[in-house]
Amino acid sequence: MRLATLARALGLAAVLGLVLAAWGAVLARLPPEDGVTTLAVDALATAAFVALLAVGGALLSAQAPAARLGLRRGRFGPGATALGALGLLGLSHAMEGALTLAGAPPSATLVRFAETLGSASPGELALAVAVFALGSAGAEELFFRGLLQRGLEPRLGAAAAIVVGAAAFGAAHGDLVHGAAALPLGIYLGALAWLDGSIRPALAAHALNNAVAVLGAGLGFHLPGGAAALASIGVGLAMAAGALWRAAARPPGPPGPAAP
Repeated sequence: MRLATLARALGLAAVLGLVLAAWGAVLARLPPEDGVTTLAVDALATAAFVALLAVGGALLSAQAPAARLGLRRGRFGPGATALGALGLLGLSHAMEGALTLAGAPPSATLVRFAETLGSASPGELALAVAVFALGSAGAEELFFRGLLQRGLEPRLGAAAAIVVGAAAFGAAHGDLVHGAAALPLGIYLGALAWLDGSIRPALAAHALNNAVAVLGAGLGFHLPGGAAALASIGVGLAMAAGALWRAAARPPGPPGPAAP
């Protein structure tokens, strides 16, 4: 058993090394002015690295990887999953409104994101939506809500595991402003995953939120200040609270069977 675990760890290390080498080779060949493709390749390589870490950690567990990462079907039906995704959108806009009203300095990461996607063609925008909605959201949910939160829950309890996972999620965003906004989103996603018993609703919500963020940046949408920002906070918080309340009100029951 120990030899099998060691072999898995060495195999994972080799694959991670290949991902990093391929990442560097592709970026070196891209022209400096090709900002959208560079952004997409950068995000996709990061997503692949994070997803491999999550899968590698799951393979070292005694559980089956799908069970360890929370990929099996949970308690929510399509309606509850959709409501949870809309709640995350509301919370995301509430945080944007709060930062606008607080006069927070712009996030360097988000400024680059908006400037790059603001000049994207429709094809480039579609590529960015696919990368950030499927690649980035999927990898982050596998790692933060799947591997990390679910791994900490038996040791720390659900509430502490959600907070620790969300704090790590916020820190991974790389700057103080972006990380501060990501922290409550991470708590919301963690609560969704815990209530459902799987990461599927959190993954769907994260994917939708990322897709809307990419499209908003590409179309030049910016939340205005003043009353509009204040209204977005109230509406967004109400949407998020309503989604979690509806999810928590569902009768308890065991998660569904493993995903096919």
